[in-house]
Amino acid sequence: MERDSVRKGGSRSEIIIGILELLDENTDREHGVTAAWLADQLGITVKTIRGHLYALREMRPFGRKVDRIERGDLKDAESPDPRPGWYIEPVFDTAQMRLLADGAALSRSDGEYIQDLVAKIYAFAGRSDQLGIRGPLMTPKHYNREFLNNIERLNDAIAHERSIRFHYCTYDVSGELVPRLGEDGRPREYAADPYDLRYKNEKYYLICHLQPYDNLAYLHVERIRDLMVDGNDHTLDRSFDSFTDESGAPIDLTAFMDERPYPSPGPAIPVRLRVEGGLEPVFDWFPDAQATQVGDSVYEVTVKATPWSTIWWALQYTNSGVRITVLEPESIRAELRRAGHILLERYE
Repeated sequence: MERDSVRKGGSRSEIIIGILELLDENTDREHGVTAAWLADQLGITVKTIRGHLYALREMRPFGRKVDRIERGDLKDAESPDPRPGWYIEPVFDTAQMRLLADGAALSRSDGEYIQDLVAKIYAFAGRSDQLGIRGPLMTPKHYNREFLNNIERLNDAIAHERSIRFHYCTYDVSGELVPRLGEDGRPREYAADPYDLRYKNEKYYLICHLQPYDNLAYLHVERIRDLMVDGNDHTLDRSFDSFTDESGAPIDLTAFMDERPYPSPGPAIPVRLRVEGGLEPVFDWFPDAQATQVGDSVYEVTVKATPWSTIWWALQYTNSGVRITVLEPESIRAELRRAGHILLERYE
């Protein structure tokens, strides 16, 4: 906003916008500004500024608190130059800022784009003077240049219930992404009903109904290319609500993903385990696990998971300080025995 318009006798709304802009640009929880400074910047009386500041304190514009920082509030300040005065609460608090910035840094996206995004997150948290992420964020070597555009278009398709078509990629010998081929030797086109985007195990997954199959599918978003979104709303072949769990109840997507530490097909089933040494590997991966202590650092545990995700999870702890034994079902025990024989033959 041109602040000269305020100096020339701007309207009440222009004055309020001017105050909010100055607070947003110059304050945070440890740095305030005086009513006199605001009055000087906007060319109006201190009395007028104070009246608007008290009104803004009651209004909480955009859900953000406007208030005064008193000198006593700064006795434990972390900043080397704390300053009392009026301030506006940042969009994000420090914890939210760090979570968002670290999540962005882990997304394996374009390095320059993520660096800019992290800088904006820090600015919204009133921490634009902090570096945030040490060193440059590099773009992954085999990065899909369509990734960011696909995220935007998939989000739109999910919001408007629009069906999608795309090519799905694998890697060639040089590590470059290339489309999977159909029986005719040409890139195979896939059709799907998109439902949600979820981040897990350092991968962005699209949760969808991949036609013509009956189950929910999980696709790596970075492997999607040539994405086409139907131009009309509500064009899904099948809605998410049409999927139910084994009891016929609607699927809780968060619980659904928790039952799949590694996204894998098939229904989740109860799995009984004997865990010796500690429960970190259990609750790090299965937040709803049921554990009973049966000895000194020995536990009987029940989790609900798909068979393949349980197998992959158990195998990764083979050489750890925690000993995990699947007690039932027998089908998972048999598959783990088979994996052991394969490894023994391969590395004997």
